[in-house]
Amino acid sequence: MINITDDEKKVLSGITFHTEEIENGNLCDTDIALLYEMRLVDNYLKDKYPTFTFEITGCEPKDGTVRTYDEWYYTVEGINRDSAFIAMADGDDADLKIKDDFYGEVIREDIKKELEKILESAGIPVIDVNVSFWEYLGNEFDGELSPINVLHGKLPTGNDFKIFLDDTKLSDKDYKKVVADIKNCLKTEGVHGDIYIVVLKNAEADYARDRLFSDSFIIE
Repeated sequence: MINITDDEKKVLSGITFHTEEIENGNLCDTDIALLYEMRLVDNYLKDKYPTFTFEITGCEPKDGTVRTYDEWYYTVEGINRDSAFIAMADGDDADLKIKDDFYGEVIREDIKKELEKILESAGIPVIDVNVSFWEYLGNEFDGELSPINVLHGKLPTGNDFKIFLDDTKLSDKDYKKVVADIKNCLKTEGVHGDIYIVVLKNAEADYARDRLFSDSFIIE
């Protein structure tokens, strides 16, 4: 019989539905493997981000999919969002590699401030900058995870930046030229990533309904 906490029982039961066996601690090989991996993911998150409190809430196993990794879902105390964070566990027990998306939460605000500073210095009337990342990172990038390294594309984060502009403060209504100017500005500053520009009718506009223009480009 394996010792297992109530929280672990809840998560495992939601994955394999072996509720009675899990409750009694009589885990099958699949449940044991998932329990072991869940504990590794939990320890990974705690070690990597010691100032945060994590709770693993579920898993989407790779079995029956084309994925080579299990997706573990987790929440973070004090952070409310519509969807859970995700950690990827790839490989077997002997060579398990774990990556997470929480690094984006840690550096997002610094990236946002840096982009706003660059754009405002160039006279661009920024309403807001949304920062997100396509990729997951593991422990191997801990020491390099600075906003500048991320902005400059030195880490494989998959930068995705959405920049919202205030049309009432744009002196030039040639939006294509505005986008070209922003691209040149960001490129000069060494910024890398997928950039999406949205012109809103004013600073109080609805981000979805009140768009006057949008365009995108990639800086590699």
